Amino acid sequence: MDPPRKRDRAKRWFKEHFTLSRSRSRSRSHSPAPSHPSLSSVHTLQTTVRPTATPGGAQELQADVTSTIVPSPESGLVAQPQPILGSTAAFPLPVIDTTTVIPNPLEAQKTGEGTSASGAEQRSLQSDGPAVPPAPVQRETGSTLQTSGGVEYAIEHPVQDRSSTVNPSPDPPQTTISADPQTAGDSTEKSLDALYKPQTLRNKVYEGVKTALRTVVTVTDAFPQLKSTAAALLVICDTIDRYTENPKEFKKLLLRVELLAKTIESCPSPALSQSLESRFKKMSSDLEIIKRRLEERSAEDRWKMSGIVLSEQDKQEISGLTSQITHLIEETMFEVTVKNGSWTLQIVSEIDWMKGQLNTIEDKIDQHTAVMNHVKESLDVQRLLEKLGNVKGAEFSHRSQGLGCIPGSRVALIEQLLLWARDCKSPHLFWLSGLAGTGKTAVAKTLCSQLHEEGHLGGSYFCSLRAADRREVSLIIPTLAKILAKAHPGFCHALQAVIDQSDDDPIDMDLSTQYAKLILEPSHGVFSNGECVVFCVDALDECHGHEAIKEFISAILSKAPASHLKFFLTSRPEYSVRQSFESSTRHGSLRLHEIEGHIVHADIALYLETQFKSVKVLHDHYKTTWPPPQIEAIANFCGNMFIVASTAFKYITAPNGSCLKRFQDFVQGTSDLKREEIDALYERILAEAFKGLEDEEAKLVQSSLSLLLTAQRPLSVHDYAKLLSVEIWQVRDAFKFLHSVVQIPDEADDDAAISIFHASFSDYVTSTRPRVERWAVVVSIAHSAAAAACFSIMDSQLCIGISGVQTSYKSNDDQPKPLSISTDLAYACTAWGEHVIQAGVGNWQSKLREFLSGTSVLHWMEALSVVKNVRYAYNILWRLSKEPGLSEIGTMLSDIGDFAHNFQTPISCSAPHLYLSALPFHAAMRKGSQHSFPIPMSVPKVHHQPHGGREILNIRLKEIVRSVAISPDSKYLVSGVSNEVCVFNVQTGQPALDPFTGHTGGVRSLAFSPDGSRIVSGSDDCTIRVWDAETGQLTLDPFVGHTSNVMSVAFSPDGSCVVSGSSDRTIRVWDAGTGQLALDPFTGHIGGVRSLAFSPDGSRLVSGSDDHTIRVWDAETGQLALDPITEHTEAILSVAFSPDGSRLVSGSDDRTICVWDAETGQLALDPITGHTEGVLSVAFSPDGSRIVSGSIDHTIRVWDAETGQLTLDPFVGHTSIVMSVAFSPDGSCVVSGSSDCTIRVWDAGTGQLALDPFAGHTSMVFSVAFSPDGSRIVSGSRDSTIRVWDADTGQLSLDPFTEHTSNVMSVAFSPDGSRIVSGSSDHTIRVWDAETGQLALDPFMGHTGGVISVAFSPNGSLIVSGSHDCTVRVWDAETGQLALDPITGHTEGVPSVAFSPDGSRIVSGSIDHTIRVWDAETGQLTLDPFVGHTSIVMSVAFSPDGSCVVSGSSDRTIRVWDAGTGQLALDPFTGHTSIVFSVAFSPDGSRIVSGSYDHIIRVWDAETGQLALDPFTGHTKGVRSVAFSPDGSRIVSGSDDHTIRVCKVPLPPLQEFLATRGVSTFLHDYPVGSIALDNSGWFQNSKGDHLMWIPPLFGEHVYSPGCQYIIGNVATTKIELTNAVHHGEHWLMCQGSPTEDQSTVSVSTGRSHCNTVA
Repeated sequence: MDPPRKRDRAKRWFKEHFTLSRSRSRSRSHSPAPSHPSLSSVHTLQTTVRPTATPGGAQELQADVTSTIVPSPESGLVAQPQPILGSTAAFPLPVIDTTTVIPNPLEAQKTGEGTSASGAEQRSLQSDGPAVPPAPVQRETGSTLQTSGGVEYAIEHPVQDRSSTVNPSPDPPQTTISADPQTAGDSTEKSLDALYKPQTLRNKVYEGVKTALRTVVTVTDAFPQLKSTAAALLVICDTIDRYTENPKEFKKLLLRVELLAKTIESCPSPALSQSLESRFKKMSSDLEIIKRRLEERSAEDRWKMSGIVLSEQDKQEISGLTSQITHLIEETMFEVTVKNGSWTLQIVSEIDWMKGQLNTIEDKIDQHTAVMNHVKESLDVQRLLEKLGNVKGAEFSHRSQGLGCIPGSRVALIEQLLLWARDCKSPHLFWLSGLAGTGKTAVAKTLCSQLHEEGHLGGSYFCSLRAADRREVSLIIPTLAKILAKAHPGFCHALQAVIDQSDDDPIDMDLSTQYAKLILEPSHGVFSNGECVVFCVDALDECHGHEAIKEFISAILSKAPASHLKFFLTSRPEYSVRQSFESSTRHGSLRLHEIEGHIVHADIALYLETQFKSVKVLHDHYKTTWPPPQIEAIANFCGNMFIVASTAFKYITAPNGSCLKRFQDFVQGTSDLKREEIDALYERILAEAFKGLEDEEAKLVQSSLSLLLTAQRPLSVHDYAKLLSVEIWQVRDAFKFLHSVVQIPDEADDDAAISIFHASFSDYVTSTRPRVERWAVVVSIAHSAAAAACFSIMDSQLCIGISGVQTSYKSNDDQPKPLSISTDLAYACTAWGEHVIQAGVGNWQSKLREFLSGTSVLHWMEALSVVKNVRYAYNILWRLSKEPGLSEIGTMLSDIGDFAHNFQTPISCSAPHLYLSALPFHAAMRKGSQHSFPIPMSVPKVHHQPHGGREILNIRLKEIVRSVAISPDSKYLVSGVSNEVCVFNVQTGQPALDPFTGHTGGVRSLAFSPDGSRIVSGSDDCTIRVWDAETGQLTLDPFVGHTSNVMSVAFSPDGSCVVSGSSDRTIRVWDAGTGQLALDPFTGHIGGVRSLAFSPDGSRLVSGSDDHTIRVWDAETGQLALDPITEHTEAILSVAFSPDGSRLVSGSDDRTICVWDAETGQLALDPITGHTEGVLSVAFSPDGSRIVSGSIDHTIRVWDAETGQLTLDPFVGHTSIVMSVAFSPDGSCVVSGSSDCTIRVWDAGTGQLALDPFAGHTSMVFSVAFSPDGSRIVSGSRDSTIRVWDADTGQLSLDPFTEHTSNVMSVAFSPDGSRIVSGSSDHTIRVWDAETGQLALDPFMGHTGGVISVAFSPNGSLIVSGSHDCTVRVWDAETGQLALDPITGHTEGVPSVAFSPDGSRIVSGSIDHTIRVWDAETGQLTLDPFVGHTSIVMSVAFSPDGSCVVSGSSDRTIRVWDAGTGQLALDPFTGHTSIVFSVAFSPDGSRIVSGSYDHIIRVWDAETGQLALDPFTGHTKGVRSVAFSPDGSRIVSGSDDHTIRVCKVPLPPLQEFLATRGVSTFLHDYPVGSIALDNSGWFQNSKGDHLMWIPPLFGEHVYSPGCQYIIGNVATTKIELTNAVHHGEHWLMCQGSPTEDQSTVSVSTGRSHCNTVA
């Protein structure tokens, strides 16, 4: 098989096939096989026809159908074999009506007679070569006379221009020409050469032919194929005529062309008979191929000029082509008949208008001649091929097969198939399966085309349901054999021999016999080594009869051909086909629908791009941006279904609609897609699947379809069986006839998913139009059945311990064995909610109440922990709670959703802690009306003391919070923190998602969309971004347009638009769906736009600006709706509409809040005053009755919107500017963000507070100290107060001391405990009566800077102070007078002073990095300054024996100095990671305590400098002050977190503690370091075991080990472990009652929560 594009082999092929002297060829044709029966050139006849006189004086033309009739002046017309490239016809064919005239081969001799050629044409022709002498014409009769060898013959024709139409006479005389079979040879050729020399080639006959052809092309109303035939002949004649070699073939051709031209020209009607139309279609097609080949040849350089001497090989090629055309004309116009025992070549009967011009040419042929043998052979082949059937349109080249693959698509697939086809060692059968509509036929057609070009295609058969003969399996093999026989003579002869030996009709043979007799036996030995021949059968599943299909495949699989014959099959993966291949190992296969999705997607996109590019209106519209994005969207919609792509293209380009609009709207409006073709396909598949099923079988199939189409994700075969309560084999049976539309896993893979291949199948089956089919699915009913199946599975499988967790000490991921639950349970647990919603919640209220009220809902969450989808619990419960028609169950759903949301972290991390951590804390947090769960008996108990003030939640961050917003459902807080967007759980303060990153500048403003699904942010990077609130991903590209900081953003009430205001002085409205500007920028402000908001109806916008004005705009036009409002005297920092749109509120840098009439712009109230600094943020409550404001003065205030009066005391707690405030959607809370790096949630209710707001300091605690007897603690704070606390209970002993007017920096008890001294930033020292809280003396005045430190002398007579004024002063404690002149020497402030134990010395630490020891009597230095610290000395103290001094510094170190020499006694103590604010010795001098800005308290061994205890943790900010109790058993600390903590210094080791502890045990009773709280909220022991998880809301002030009290205005938490005896490997026993001895079992058992810490 030689590829036709290889030049040398092609020439050789032409030479072998188209040489006049050869009648047979061994090589096969490479042209597409015709759609009607024909013979190869191998079977043409070589027949000579002589002129013979007949009784009537007429002559008949006799010849074989494949003979070429050539003129001879001596012997008349001679029939010679003329093979046809690509044609195989040699016997009667269906024909088209054509006008036929056989002219006299010798034209009139005089130039100009009988022709219409113009003078110019004649001159042009003559310039190319001499004219041909014309034949004489008999004027009287119009006949051309010719004498040759004594025989005169005449061909009747009128005397007229040869280009005109021939009108045959009513009764013309017959003209016949007889020929002697012995006089064909050399004499004929010699006479031809003599008469037609090259220089006489261009004669008037030729010009007449060309003129006739032009007339047909341009004027005649002929059948299109006649016109195309004429056009092709015109080009062919011109092209061949250029070559001056091989003239004889052209002369022969010329006579046939003239005959054909006149036949076409004189055709009386364009309506031809079917058979005649078929003949001309075929000839037109073949001539077009030849024309293209000649044009290609003429384009080559060596053939560009006429007159070039051609090589012998070139001559052969030209000869072959001209002979081929000659044969085509004969084949089209003549047929062979037997008349009076003679073979006759007769014009076809359908060309009846030419009967008067020519009837037949008869020749009495001797049956013993060689020619007769050829004729007989030809007829034998004809009869053979007729036996093989007459299937039409089955070959790949037939137009009904549609287009192949778009060039550039399916490249890898086609190459893979070609590799199989070319490899002689590959399996002889290849099965390409694919779902309906995935493009199998296009692939098959493209493969066939490639194989045909390479010469490897043996035959193709494209099955089709639409054609009766193409859906019969019994016709496939005979047709393939017929195609190969016509193309390959060796196979043809072998096949004929096989059939001659059999009496059976080939078509009636069984399929295995057909394969053996028609393919295997004839192919043996007829193909050369290495020659692969491929048969292609497409769409085998479209044939009738499952058994016949199986038999066909089995036959081919049963035996591989001895020669290299191969079969390529395509089909859908239907049961009958799959079953045939199940046990085979002798075939190759590929599932088209399993090719990687991105590859198929790219091919479909290429197909769509190619198709749409051909649509002018589309290409013109998008030509500058081609390809448009809609193509990608349509490709996404199509999935892997080429049929959907094809249908989409047809729909969009249909003439009955707007192509451009349909193209643009397709993805959004696909419901309008006309899917008749797809629906018909699905209907046929489903009808076949349900055919003959019993009712129960049909019910199972329908149930399987219902689950398939409503399942929330693809389910495995196993899952279907469980959900449908059937066996696996029943599931496979239900789907076995649906493989065309449903992907079914292989038999051995029951855990693989079943899935549909395109949404269109679901659309068809679930269509809401009236349906009667058994397969129709009603969606709501299907979902209800699926919901019932899910609950059934959960009811039967859920229980405590369903997770399979072996120990509560480890996370799910760290269990000894990997965790898992059954896949059907996993599906039920993560899908039941959607099924209930789709089925209608109203019908499921009873079941939901049952499910939620018991323990099943907890066991469900435990299962979700295993599948890592606890998120599903709260999402689905919240969705269900919002469904209409629910009463109390809606609240229950919401509450349980909140529980899952709040405790997602521990439940997700470790399933047992659903019971051990989440339930105990939920019980402590639960408000009276909230849903309660049954609490296991043997779990920790949480004792929670709520916050004493209005602060509900405090989220501490590391950056300034510029903006906050709360979601519409009150579940989430969003904040702008630096250049990130952060989302938090409102109830627990936990991050709900990772920060949204992308902005490159600070986030200034944030807002939720009305439905809560999106978050918009505006940034200093000049962009606006819209985020998905569920995922944190951008929903659109950043909105770009502003040229400066974006200060404010908001969604429109319908969520369709986003508005932004910027420092660039413009307001912009954006389309929230596209990110494009919806309007031109609003301009008018002459200062930056600080704030803006939509009116509730979305019709107006209000903006506030640095230009001191408020403007109200028409949101539709961008025009001002009111004149600017100008009453404020400073920048407008915040504006908002009231909920009813009737009022506006504004906050300004002028410290006022104003309420305006939104219709007139006039003040509705007098300006609201009270803030002492600018008002940065204002907002209305949801009911419009209140206004909240946040200010630079650190406070939040709530005002009556009608009167302007405060409704509550200011919310105090922020320690810096309040940047943003907002009400919760229900108005019960206020959320605030501050530059103190916190987000806080406040109770906005009007009820009384739970605790006295003075229960704790409201700001940093700078100093703490024990009373000498250890019964009391004194503290001084930045809130300017001094408070005294009961050291045993943590309660206030006295009302706060409030005389100081600034920070209280230092406090101390007198040695007898009767007095308290305090030093303040107000430059004063005050002495207080410790029993009454009254001042004992007037303030000590004298310092010119803040007093940072004070202390009593050991005898109580003196007080020493250190100040920012760089001095140390000693005061008489009884009079308040200076006892000494100010002690000077330090060059910077003195943060710390202390007396030595004997009172003789004073030590001071300074900002100047030095420590100095002074004589307390004289004020003189006793030693040189102690130098060593590299930064501020924050704290100093003497050891109890006075021999040492300890110091703490900003350089993060602690140093111990020899008090007698000033030298370091030990190396510096290192460990703190920030400033050491405070140090103190224990009463016995053995230990040193330090407090640091790193939040840690450390206890050191004073002799070695090593840590004596594990660090004390718990403070959430820097520790400013620490002190030991007089007995050394406790440490008190004061912190920037506003709290005071009292911690126990452990005396016994852990084991001793465990042995002696009482019955009631709390977590904080354990020694410090035995249990620690990690950063993720887990209490862990030294082994890292998970003991309990603490919510962030509780974790800040939980009583951790060693902590005795937390004193402050904060919520605190204590954890009781008395009954918490079942955990670790015994956690499943937590539901049972604890036994008395279980709390004291040995550590090795791991069963006691208390002992676990060991």
